[in-house]
Amino acid sequence: MPSDAALEARARALHDRAIVIDCLDVSRHDEQHWRHMSGGGVTAANATITVYADFKETCKLIAEFDSRVAAHANLVRPVRSVADILAAKREGRVGIIYGFQNTSPIESDLHFIRLFHDMGVRIIQLTYNAANLVGDGCLEPRDGGLTRFGEAVVRELNRCGMLVDLSHVGHRSTMQAIEVSEKPAAFSHACARGLAASPRNKADEAIKALAARGGVMGITPLATFVADDWQEADVARYCDHIDYVANLVGIDHVALGMDFTENMPRDFLSPVAWGGAQLSAERPSLSPWPIPYARDVDDATKFPNVTRELLRRGYGEADIEKVLGGNWLRLFGQVWAE
Repeated sequence: MPSDAALEARARALHDRAIVIDCLDVSRHDEQHWRHMSGGGVTAANATITVYADFKETCKLIAEFDSRVAAHANLVRPVRSVADILAAKREGRVGIIYGFQNTSPIESDLHFIRLFHDMGVRIIQLTYNAANLVGDGCLEPRDGGLTRFGEAVVRELNRCGMLVDLSHVGHRSTMQAIEVSEKPAAFSHACARGLAASPRNKADEAIKALAARGGVMGITPLATFVADDWQEADVARYCDHIDYVANLVGIDHVALGMDFTENMPRDFLSPVAWGGAQLSAERPSLSPWPIPYARDVDDATKFPNVTRELLRRGYGEADIEKVLGGNWLRLFGQVWAE
């Protein structure tokens, strides 16, 4: 067994040379957060532009995000392709992938998907917990699946070269979207229901279906998804989910999707859980606040702790590089229209 110092040195060297991709970051993207990401060795991240804005408001948010990225070109660069991620690594900047956590920005018009692709969006999640025009989210008790419009949205995302994200999507909608999609899909940020019972976690059936079509599952350190008793969540319990998915479907289908919420206000999720509907009496509690994450993997500076824990568990360096970012890189290459 290597000494702690030797393990730390090996982990640091591996982390420094790896491409590290976080497939979901909903933090306020500003200079402070980008410096934290850089300090954690992040090569690129899927930045949430919006969760429930409509078309017009989303266009405004993208324009604002463009301006912020351009103003900090020493720290970050936009990502439109796999080549941009590789360039970000060479340049020592953080690549910013534009993503939505809902299909509300496309409203009821498939043509808006191509417009958003032209604006740089590369990842779109079909639903956010609640039902929308596309289908049911994971908190809808009826679990009604995709609508006909939803199936058309999946096909158009495929055609435009945008990744279909199914993280907050209901089980039936998830299974149907995987079947309809001609390209691999993703769970950008979730955990395994086999280890923790949250309705946001994914059942073995869904994980197997995703992997069978070439998809990738990003594991999140959100404490309530990592462990049934969230106070027991730490980097080891987090990596248990990586173990679980790797053992279930193979190392090529598990990656990172952290869902960090740095500098976001306490109420930013209040209307979002219900797709923008104002159901104040039924809103889920947002306490404790800040949203708890697994210990030692609770902000963007802590990515090296995952690398060290995986090395400690005996993972080979090539497999760790797949988990850190190689699997996302492969998937993006398969899906994105270059």
